[in-house]
Amino acid sequence: MNRFYILVGSNIEPEINVKKGLNLIAESTEINLEAVSTPYTSKAVGMDGDDFFNQALRCTTDLSFKETLSLLKAIEETCGRERDPNNKFTPRTLDLDIIYWNDFDGVMEGYKLPEPDIKKYDYISVPLAEVFKK
Repeated sequence: MNRFYILVGSNIEPEINVKKGLNLIAESTEINLEAVSTPYTSKAVGMDGDDFFNQALRCTTDLSFKETLSLLKAIEETCGRERDPNNKFTPRTLDLDIIYWNDFDGVMEGYKLPEPDIKKYDYISVPLAEVFKK
């Protein structure tokens, strides 16, 4: 069983998109949603745009990292996420980033884990600390 943490983010209709994304995760038979932080609002980083709504999730799964990543990307797309390959700093309907995977420390499938910005930004560290406590 893999334990992992997701950082949820949205600055396009977050009341709708985050709720939809959380419901899709909770309804999934592949992911067990164990804990959800309270919402955290922050200014957009690296771009102009509306404030971001962030939450952290503690989850478990029997899926591999790659399979979990694919499932989360499918949920993002279901919630209207469109990626610009030339610009990662764009407004988004839903962002589901794996920020911690078991006790892994290194690069997995091109992702540095744990997320190196955890200690740099309150919008990551504050909600994450909340679900680590539960």
